[in-house]
Amino acid sequence: MLWARPGFALGVVLTLALGIGCNTAIFSVIQGLLLRPLPFPHSEQLVHIYNSYPKLGVVDSSNTVPDYLDRRMDAPALADSALYYDFSFDLADQGAAQRIAGVYATPSLFTTLGVQAQLGRTFSPQETEVGHERVVVLSHALWASQFGADPDLVGRDIQVSGQGHRVIGVMPESFTFPRREVQLWLPFVFSEKRKSDSMRGYEFAQSVGRLAAGASIEQLEAQFAAIIARNVERLGATTNGDGPDFRTRVETSGFAGRARPLHRYLAGDFAPALWMLQGAVTLVLLIACVNVANLMLIRLSTRRREFAVRTAIGASHARLARQLLLESAVLASLAGLVGIGVAGVSIELIRALGLDGAERGFAIGLDPAVLMFALASATLSALIAGLVPVVALWRGRSLAELKGAARGSLGSLGARATRNVLVVVQIALAGALLVVAGLLLHSYARLLQQSPGFDSNHLVTASFNLLSDRYRNDEARAGQFHHRLMSAVRALPGVRSAGAVSGMLFSGDYDSGPYFVETVGRPADQAPSVGYFQIVDEDAFTTLGIPLLQGRNFLPSDDASAPPVAIIDQRLARKAFGDRSPLGARIATPGLNGLSWRTIVGVVASVKRRQLSEVDGMETYYFPYAQAPTRIFRIAIKTELAPADIAGPLRATVATIDPQQPVFDVMSMHERIDQSLDAPRTPMLLLLLFAAAALGLCAVGIYGVLSFAVAQRSGEIGVRMALGASRENIMGMVVRDGVALSAMGLVAALALAYPAAQQIRSQLFGVDALDPVTYLAVTLLLAAVALLASWIPARRATRVNPIEALRWE
Repeated sequence: MLWARPGFALGVVLTLALGIGCNTAIFSVIQGLLLRPLPFPHSEQLVHIYNSYPKLGVVDSSNTVPDYLDRRMDAPALADSALYYDFSFDLADQGAAQRIAGVYATPSLFTTLGVQAQLGRTFSPQETEVGHERVVVLSHALWASQFGADPDLVGRDIQVSGQGHRVIGVMPESFTFPRREVQLWLPFVFSEKRKSDSMRGYEFAQSVGRLAAGASIEQLEAQFAAIIARNVERLGATTNGDGPDFRTRVETSGFAGRARPLHRYLAGDFAPALWMLQGAVTLVLLIACVNVANLMLIRLSTRRREFAVRTAIGASHARLARQLLLESAVLASLAGLVGIGVAGVSIELIRALGLDGAERGFAIGLDPAVLMFALASATLSALIAGLVPVVALWRGRSLAELKGAARGSLGSLGARATRNVLVVVQIALAGALLVVAGLLLHSYARLLQQSPGFDSNHLVTASFNLLSDRYRNDEARAGQFHHRLMSAVRALPGVRSAGAVSGMLFSGDYDSGPYFVETVGRPADQAPSVGYFQIVDEDAFTTLGIPLLQGRNFLPSDDASAPPVAIIDQRLARKAFGDRSPLGARIATPGLNGLSWRTIVGVVASVKRRQLSEVDGMETYYFPYAQAPTRIFRIAIKTELAPADIAGPLRATVATIDPQQPVFDVMSMHERIDQSLDAPRTPMLLLLLFAAAALGLCAVGIYGVLSFAVAQRSGEIGVRMALGASRENIMGMVVRDGVALSAMGLVAALALAYPAAQQIRSQLFGVDALDPVTYLAVTLLLAAVALLASWIPARRATRVNPIEALRWE
């Protein structure tokens, strides 16, 4: 019977396939990022360990070497643990130097995770000792792409950041910890100074651990608290110079050790967006099922005579119901197969949008669990789409109701009411989804209107890393390179100014640390504050367009021989000094020999560093490059030239200073800001796509019901026209039916939208969950779609020939 009307069957299959495919695609991401265990033995035992300072507003910090050693030795709940930190290296063995992401790690990283090298071996504890031969472990990807998968590479030396390293192993292709772009691992060397108590508070590394059998995170954190308590007793009165003692630092900061499942740490902030999208595509699938159920109900009405004949010759309602369910199952099965194809295409789109978590080592695809989900979606679709006509069939009160002889009759009022209710449900679900998508779109538009606090126009940025043997132990040479580089860049054609910074805005460089300001009372009695810190040269603020609000900029004379100075931002000035001028006051940061004091000589505007959505970000303090030189820095260039046009002259300029020094990450500031918008933009785009699909299905639903009503009422329409009704009267009658359904659906949609909007409140910026602009826009959009979907069958109704219609009657 299905193939007697192939157009109907095709429409049902495509409608369900859209819902099943979208659901399967999003579930594949949830499966890959949130549900599938990490690719390590007993991965449920793995935890990410971090420090927390809740009284300072820093709840998620990194680790120090002394903290790691304490926990490794004195926390029985840990079967094993490791410490590591990310770094970037220059690989110059094969032609031009290139930037490679790598990790310094303790040998226990591999044993904690339970992995072994595919070729060779991993580090030994002896290779983390000061002065030991430099060794390196390569990723499978680097080994294959740069060294031709040469098995004899193990045991040979390669140049990493200008230093010879012996290759001792190659990891399996599946090993991508802590993220996919990491290409090599080097031993984390602990000097005696790094292990000393004076390094407590100098946090820069991540830690991963494996829980002992039967141990819990709660037990582990309790052991961390006991370790801190013992250290307070042992080090309570210990100070670094004139800074606060250890006990004061712990009490005023709320210092604590914390742990969480490693899986949750690696998945990061993907989870809320993914569950939101899964909810959205579930609504799309429900709308598709309701749409198909309505189509099936309409088709049931057109098969009255067929079922009347079957009933007359002895077919029971149960047998007819089985036929309807079988037809639904066949259609849903075909839709499931097509939906898997839709899911495959959608997964590629998700990868292109960067929502697959690939950079964190996750993988998505149509694995068995995802295929089972597709099967379950198809089964659910068959039940929802098939049960509605079955229920309508069972509610038939008499054989005469099945016969429904007259072509002009509308069938039972119950069937008509059911069809209308289904349309209202579609509109309600689509409207709620449109409101959520509209709120995210409005929020994103508000985000684009935000100023970053500096002039991002005509800014090109580039990165430098002076960690080769040529500069590592020669501070004067590194300083000379910086001076010559900045002078040469400023002289390039088309360059208006250039400045150097230790961490570029919107680049992921967010160095932060504790500081003290000089106020009434001894600094040792104060609780430290935490802020971003930056090292900048004298032209950085001018080039970046960060306004100077008070005092002066850094000067070339602020060198190592001059009194130490600092500039603070407006946020720090207000927090520490209120209405008083900070100029001439002092700011200090903890050093190895106590607090290092600097005189505040200027105040600059506060800027956004990570996201345009930052409202109450951390304060920032700045030191002059000449007084705190760094070998890792970025430069900002104010120029009318595009990044591609300045990159060539910039690299040529660097080559005249040091032919072996590479230049990395040449890109405009607008590109950096645009990358920071990926997190809110990607789920918004997908949600808008799903909302558009829901709206389309909604329009099809309204059109289908009204078209069927027009066809069934052609006799009535003919009588009305014969009695003098104008075409406008007939069109208005049909459109009113569509508008009435839409109005009821819209009221239900607005009732559903508010609780749905509450679930995404944390993802909104500058927009309330009851944003009137969004609700009004959705109302107008739904009304326009409803009018369009009603107008087409209404126009068809005006073309009914009354003579022909009355002849059929």
